[in-house]
Amino acid sequence: MENIHGDCVNSDLMWLLSFRSLGLTPIQRPEMFIIGAQPLCSQLSGLSQGQRKLCQLYQDHMTYIGDGAKTGIKECQYQFRQRRWNCSTVDNASVFGRVMQIGSRETAFTYAISAAGVVNAISRACREGELSTCGCSRAARPRDLPRDWLWGGCGDNVHYGYRFAREFVDAREREKNYPRGSTEHSRMLMNLHNNEAGRQAVYNLANVACKCHGVSGSCSLKTCWLQLADFRRVGEFLKEKYSSAAAMRIGRKGKLELEDKRFNTPTPEDLVYIDPSPDYCLRNETTGSMGTQGRYCNKTSEGMDGCELMCCGRGYDQFKTYKHERCHCKFHWCCYVKCKRCTSLVDQFVCK
Repeated sequence: MENIHGDCVNSDLMWLLSFRSLGLTPIQRPEMFIIGAQPLCSQLSGLSQGQRKLCQLYQDHMTYIGDGAKTGIKECQYQFRQRRWNCSTVDNASVFGRVMQIGSRETAFTYAISAAGVVNAISRACREGELSTCGCSRAARPRDLPRDWLWGGCGDNVHYGYRFAREFVDAREREKNYPRGSTEHSRMLMNLHNNEAGRQAVYNLANVACKCHGVSGSCSLKTCWLQLADFRRVGEFLKEKYSSAAAMRIGRKGKLELEDKRFNTPTPEDLVYIDPSPDYCLRNETTGSMGTQGRYCNKTSEGMDGCELMCCGRGYDQFKTYKHERCHCKFHWCCYVKCKRCTSLVDQFVCK
């Protein structure tokens, strides 16, 4: 398969790939955060002009953008661990590699989960006092919160996280000036839509958390605040959106429109894609597919993790291996759990 969208898509990916460089802590590289010094921003490859300016203005944010991206990558690998494409690439020098050159469902999920990770990390960093331009959440008191419950505490600042992630992540796309209605323009619109879907997932799944106060735990008083949802829940939500993602095409007015008008128009929370996915059965340097040779499969499953689908009909090898696990656990007063270590011989199945 040829490179569908050319060099423009390669540059699209650079902000994702450069996150590996962002995965540093201020303690490891303190010189990066000296006022007036800007080595961090100049050393990061792939940032657009707008992203580089934001980097210079918000240098203390960069570590957390990197943390958020790594969280997104880890969640992507978890959600797709039992599918042919497991969020890996043949290119060890990058995170997602050439798979991202195709405007597929997988690419849609990748953009969404990466943007979600940035919102998540920045929102939490605000709450923890790590950033100079934000603090605890200032979200309004929910109307349905009981009157005698206090609205306060220090909540995750998801409003700030959402706004900053939108400015930083979308900057690269918004700086482009592709001809309206072109293939490159449709891919830009797809990326922007999926970035927003990821941000919306974190924003909308944030919920109210409360803590009891009172004598002997009587809970006569509660203090409540806004709290991010566990990121696993965000990943599961976006995985559902992946499964129901809408196939789109560029319309006459230069906007994305449904390939099949019988389906509902996607909302900002939905994922969209413009290219069909490869089958990911075989290793392919062009598409970045790892293939499924050597992948473990479940002989009894009829799902995507089953040997028939995972191995793409090529068959599988069976072997036995020893499995070690904790067993016969007992609670001892007070206060620890003691387990034995059990070993069993189990069957394993690997795609040919």
